Amino acid sequence: MTTPVLDEAPPRWTKGRVAIAVVVVAMLAMWGYVVYLAFGPGRQPPPDRLDDPTFGRASQAVCEAAHDEVSVLPPAIEAESASARADIIDEATTRFSTMVSDLERLAPDGEEGDGVAEWIADWRTYLDDRSAYAAALRTDPDAAMFVTARDAQQVTEYIDAFAADNHMPACATPIDL
Repeated sequence: MTTPVLDEAPPRWTKGRVAIAVVVVAMLAMWGYVVYLAFGPGRQPPPDRLDDPTFGRASQAVCEAAHDEVSVLPPAIEAESASARADIIDEATTRFSTMVSDLERLAPDGEEGDGVAEWIADWRTYLDDRSAYAAALRTDPDAAMFVTARDAQQVTEYIDAFAADNHMPACATPIDL
């Protein structure tokens, strides 16, 4: 009886396996770098974050109080007529306008104050849009809410980003319409 001759085992590391291993290691390294940038010391603060959190803390309280007052109004969407809806929107807009005036008085000085002033200006633009919507509802029950654009985005995007970056979620645009 003769013993069969075994062929040599194929090499464990072929060119294809090496290429796949290199790709996998490169992808892991890339994702490690992304996580480092997102959560580690490589993360940069948002460009509109204020160095002093005092304004953010004080503003959060002012905005929460405004939202509390507006929350006692009937929901505008449930109004029985377009005119009634416009009245509710106007009343809420008046309260938010007072809120913005209160926020303006809290604004810091210097460069950070400039950023807050720009945010306040965006808020005023948004409040004008709300007032225009309420006026349009009085003449057209099917009127649509239009928000002014700035740099190809709605001003609400800038309002919300600034509020989020400065830890004042109550100061984002309201969703009461």
